[in-house]
Amino acid sequence: MQLHVNCKKTNTYFLCKIGIIGGTGLDDPDILEGRTEKYVDTPYGKPSDALILGKIKNVDCVLLARHGRHHTIMPSNVNYRANIWALKEENCSHVLVTTACGSLREEIQPGDLVIIDQFIDRTTKRHCTLYDGQHSTLSGVCHIPMAEPFCTKTREV
Repeated sequence: MQLHVNCKKTNTYFLCKIGIIGGTGLDDPDILEGRTEKYVDTPYGKPSDALILGKIKNVDCVLLARHGRHHTIMPSNVNYRANIWALKEENCSHVLVTTACGSLREEIQPGDLVIIDQFIDRTTKRHCTLYDGQHSTLSGVCHIPMAEPFCTKTREV
């Protein structure tokens, strides 16, 4: 089975390549068939670990362990910009990111899987954007709207 996404502008279909940034316990490379490793550098430095390329049910995927495969990177030290840049350079059309955190709703219990549409970012001590005017291919400072921070079509799937 192939995963296809409708492209609004051209009304054509294209094959997806899914980037997966796995957190603690959700970064097992054994979920990928035919996997290979690829170490990369980005303008923001090295990503958390090697990119693991492979397939899940015939869909091209790239797995990246957020904290490194040996879980050696503290959350505030994760190079998020390098991680995203590496997945973009690997031509990922979508990025799925797992996280383990609490909820403000009592009915959501530990172990529940939630697909969110909004969030409150309480992280500190890290760069919050790729668009800070520091990289030559991303000219100037860019304001990105956060009213709808997640892709509606991906959330529907």
